[in-house]
Amino acid sequence: MGSFGGMKAEGVDLLGTAVGHMKEKDFMGMDREWIQRETENFHVFYREADRDFAGALIERIEAFYQDICRRAYLEPEEDGYDLYVCGTVEEFLHGTGYAKEYYQDWMVGNADSVRRRLCILAPRGKGDLSQEYQEYLIKVMLHEVTHIVFNRICPGNRCGLWLSEGTAVCLAGQLDPEHTSDREYPRLADLAGETDPVAFADKGGYTYGGIYVRYLMELLGMERFLSVYRGECHLEELLENSFESRAIAFCKELQVRG
Repeated sequence: MGSFGGMKAEGVDLLGTAVGHMKEKDFMGMDREWIQRETENFHVFYREADRDFAGALIERIEAFYQDICRRAYLEPEEDGYDLYVCGTVEEFLHGTGYAKEYYQDWMVGNADSVRRRLCILAPRGKGDLSQEYQEYLIKVMLHEVTHIVFNRICPGNRCGLWLSEGTAVCLAGQLDPEHTSDREYPRLADLAGETDPVAFADKGGYTYGGIYVRYLMELLGMERFLSVYRGECHLEELLENSFESRAIAFCKELQVRG
């Protein structure tokens, strides 16, 4: 993939990624210096203060992207993606285009397939520099990478928010069956009818959507699951006989088995 305009190459680092610096009008229209590192499919921009987190992210993102493409039976795209590690909530809002009044505290990652841009709020943006929180954020970015791949299968979330988000949660390793209830849980029909991300989150859509998708993949296999994602077949016959409780029990058993 080609270099980003304004970047001066400065060699290759130990991870095999091109390293350089860029000082120009950035995506917020402000004169600040970005450090850039390139992988095969990503231009990663970050500040010096976020170097360690950016390095940990780069170690994971390229291999994950290529693996998700393979699992979706797709080739990596010829044009790559820009990934901005945003140091503040303000930068994150500018990079994503979120309105300040819409923003929720849990919103720390975003993927924009049209602008070919991903944004992640760096750990210092929330004042949490722990390894646990860094790992959480890396999984958020893997979640967003899943979106850019699966958007090629069904653009614009036409498959439904529950299927799009559930797939990203599942494949990014964000399943959390330990904190689910096998007595009180959202019905898939209720999640399937939700189009607003905030209301979807309030219903437990991310947590339970990932569990329902993981169980669907187990029942169908990846090829048939992709047919469902593309809208080529319907789920009615699979969603009977307490589908939700069976999905929760299945994922809890997976967790026990490790």
